[in-house]
Amino acid sequence: MTDRTKGYLFGAASAAAYGINPIAKIMYDDGMNVDSVLCYRYILATFFLAALMVVRHESFRITLKETMLLFSMGLMFSVSSITLFISYQYIDVSIASTLLFCYPAFVAIIMMTMFKEKPDMTSICSIVLVGIGIVVLNADSYGTVENMVGVAIVILSSLVYAVYMVFVQKTCISKLSSLKVAFYSILFGSTIYIVRLKGMTELQTPPTYQSGICALALAIFPTLVSITTLALAIRYIGSTATAILGSLEPVTAVLIGIIIFGERPSILAYLGMIIILAAVTVLVAAPKLKTLTKNKTIINIGKDILVRGMGNNNNK
Repeated sequence: MTDRTKGYLFGAASAAAYGINPIAKIMYDDGMNVDSVLCYRYILATFFLAALMVVRHESFRITLKETMLLFSMGLMFSVSSITLFISYQYIDVSIASTLLFCYPAFVAIIMMTMFKEKPDMTSICSIVLVGIGIVVLNADSYGTVENMVGVAIVILSSLVYAVYMVFVQKTCISKLSSLKVAFYSILFGSTIYIVRLKGMTELQTPPTYQSGICALALAIFPTLVSITTLALAIRYIGSTATAILGSLEPVTAVLIGIIIFGERPSILAYLGMIIILAAVTVLVAAPKLKTLTKNKTIINIGKDILVRGMGNNNNK
């Protein structure tokens, strides 16, 4: 198996694992609240990530500045998680997960407005398409206050996650390993649930064995498995190809929604999902395509020079 094949497999595994988040709805059906569900996910994931760092002999040391930034990022990560998981109570998990995938478009908008990055036509068109996709996706929801509230909440989740991604890229945190960033983001982010659950005194115990399994699965698959396979995928095939494979996240969520929860999205909903996935994929892939096109031009120029040189030699 080639390294590239391994990269694609790891990338697909990472995206698919993250798309398992909607199983949280099973815990809701058993009577658990959002804070308890996420508290179990974050605390268990913290232990798993710490163990992985020990196995990989990775240092836990961070500076005071990094601590402050990571604490802020942890809070943002938690807010994004809370809003996403709350949205599952209002709208189908398939729609929520697709809307969450709008975050690359929000990252592009933030980079344009806050960091004065020059927008290109690809970015502008992709952002417009994302907007159209959101409108089409929710065409059946107009007039339904509950659905529109759910849509607004998950868009907020996507926006907060986009800010988190910009922090990773534009601060000194970018120099830290992805595993260390994930560990401290989740560790510091868990403080929100400790506070909201009044020092864990209001933490609900999983009432059924299936809720307990779901709590463990949320800590393992969307967190531990997704993060580790993501790092491996980026190593083998790069960040662009890995990000494109991220479109499997909402696909996994759609399948979970249909198979486990019996959701039946409308034709318009499917069309909106396709538009959003296509727009985000183009947005992510555009820089790589430009590089390939540029390299191809350089190669062609080199061939022309070589052919001309051979022709001159023949004439001699």
